[in-house]
Amino acid sequence: MASTVVPAGVDTADDAAGGDDRAENARRVLVADRNRRRRWPWVPAAVGGAAGMGGHWLGAAAAAVAGAGPAVLAVPAAVVPVGAAAVVAARYRSAVGRWWPDLAAGTAGASALAYQLAAAGPSPLLGAAAVVGTTAVGARWWRAHPIGPRVAALSAPVLPAPAPPDPERDPYCLAWAENNGGKDGKLPGSRLTNRADGEFTVTFDVVLRRGRHTYQDLIAHRALLASGLGEPSTSVVFKPPKKGHGAQYGRMALIHTDPTAQTRYFTTPRVDEGVIRGVARSTDGSGEVDVTMWRSSGTVPTMIVGSPGGGKSGATNVLTAAALSTGVLNLLYADPKGNSSTALAERARVAVIGRQNVLALPGLVHAILAARARIAAELRADLVLPSREVPGWMFLHDEYSFVAHDVKVAKTWTETVNTVRALGIWLVGLNQSQGMSEWGSDHARSAFASQVIAFRTNSKSSSDLVPGLLFDPNELPLAADVDGEITDRPEPGMAVHAHRAAPVRWDWLPSDADAAELARTGQAAPPETTSTAFDRYFAQPALHPLDAAAVTAVLGPPVNGRWQVGGLGGTHHLADSDSGGVARVVIPTGPATRRAPWGARTHAATGADTTETGTDPVGTEAVLSPVQAEVLALIAAGTATTGALVDAATASKAAVHDALDALIGYGRIIRVVRGRYQVVDHSRREENPASGDCRLNDGDVDLEGSVDDARRV
Repeated sequence: MASTVVPAGVDTADDAAGGDDRAENARRVLVADRNRRRRWPWVPAAVGGAAGMGGHWLGAAAAAVAGAGPAVLAVPAAVVPVGAAAVVAARYRSAVGRWWPDLAAGTAGASALAYQLAAAGPSPLLGAAAVVGTTAVGARWWRAHPIGPRVAALSAPVLPAPAPPDPERDPYCLAWAENNGGKDGKLPGSRLTNRADGEFTVTFDVVLRRGRHTYQDLIAHRALLASGLGEPSTSVVFKPPKKGHGAQYGRMALIHTDPTAQTRYFTTPRVDEGVIRGVARSTDGSGEVDVTMWRSSGTVPTMIVGSPGGGKSGATNVLTAAALSTGVLNLLYADPKGNSSTALAERARVAVIGRQNVLALPGLVHAILAARARIAAELRADLVLPSREVPGWMFLHDEYSFVAHDVKVAKTWTETVNTVRALGIWLVGLNQSQGMSEWGSDHARSAFASQVIAFRTNSKSSSDLVPGLLFDPNELPLAADVDGEITDRPEPGMAVHAHRAAPVRWDWLPSDADAAELARTGQAAPPETTSTAFDRYFAQPALHPLDAAAVTAVLGPPVNGRWQVGGLGGTHHLADSDSGGVARVVIPTGPATRRAPWGARTHAATGADTTETGTDPVGTEAVLSPVQAEVLALIAAGTATTGALVDAATASKAAVHDALDALIGYGRIIRVVRGRYQVVDHSRREENPASGDCRLNDGDVDLEGSVDDARRV
């Protein structure tokens, strides 16, 4: 019977019921007590039977010896159950209670059974009567009290959760105290406490020595501290203390089970109120990771860094597909390397390919920013977020290090990053390093670093440079071969996000080449590739009229609804605009000059509207480029040496030298001595205006000379 009785709430499976000896022992005790209590109704019948058989045998013996009758002991045998019942009732009188009738009936039945057995001996009819009578008398007992009086209900014991090991016995605490917190350790005087076991991690609070260490020291020495614990360096992560805790605290998590071990493909973008949801998973089991494009305070410039092969381009493709799936963003793609992504170059609304073209891109950027500022002014809004009514932009600048060494270009992009937040432009910069030199300046790097996504880098230039990184990208895991040997290839998709302690694994969007390799090796085809995802999810809206006018003013009319400068299939040319498109020399024209409406074709130097008249007033940019006009004006103002011109001009050094050579060829300036220039003076001549010569007033800058000469040039 014991084998069939199972306490309520106790799992009988081998992996549950046999896992804890204390629970099993408690179950056995409860089952034994239950069975013993259920046998009580049979006790009166057993006592009556024993007394009756004893009286029968003793009476037979007395008859044989003394000649007495065989029933001489029948009455004494009948008294035995009554006496036993009286003793039990006296002993357990508090528990008898309403069970007196059942006790009395059982006693009477037992007494009658003893009398009949002692008088006539055993018989089948008497045994059957004993069984039926006991069943009838005990039915009420078994039905109302299946376990019996004063016995708790049969159920599995509720055992408390196992207490964490005592710090003096916990193996991690002992290893930390011996190797990390000792006098020879990296953090003398530190210790672990408050262990908590989770599904994927074991966490501790780290108590540091006051006035000597903070959690930043934990992050800086993470690999050595992991060595002291005997754990892989990629499985140990450190976090800042919780809010309200002292600066001498930190937190540590040991990852014992990686929930991201299996690759997950990118399938469908999920975007909610400017946040791209679930593009990656955290290795510590804390859930999915999001990327923010914009929030209530504006767009969030984003930096993506990583060495080749780590997953930087794949992550960029995921973000681009998700961002453009919203239908409220157009893509401006800048690729100074020239071959980073043909898929993006063929699909972006504006694509600028090649280093020289990207160096000239600031002029177009300034035009778009001016248009966005005009849109905000017309809406009387301090903040413009992308919407169906006013579509925004995604500026994606690939391989930023190719142009970062140009001081003026880097300055332009730094100003742009700090401006676009309120203009509905999400700026994403890609680079292979976090080093300051690869971003042009610390100001430029910090401007892009509002949101950092760092894949493995091959240089030691990470967490101590970009604030918010709690895991050094240089220490992200490397891939292993089939034999478990570490290779020199980064683990694909592994990255670090700013303000997240544990690394994350990005969803994989294979390129067409990756899909071909999967097919060649007999693996299942991915649900999406880069090309199919772009074709499916790219939903670039029509440009706002002011945006379209700004781009057209710089590049000309679109071809098939888009502009591509450079690269295979390029349709447009971006003129040299090292001056940033804003430094222009203007010849005074008097109070009659009126400001042209936005988008009208105006002369760049005079500002006169030529939309209706079709005339082209004589001005600087009729014959000179913006850089040449600026250099000529600087020389006329007294800046005569090459070094001073390079410092004063907004153009690059190479552009200034080219402008000097061109101006000498045009006869506008002469080289007095090596490195010093002088304007050819036309302003002192008083000539007849009817002859076609330009006559300037005192104080005006002579940039044109004769109209005929200008036309000949």
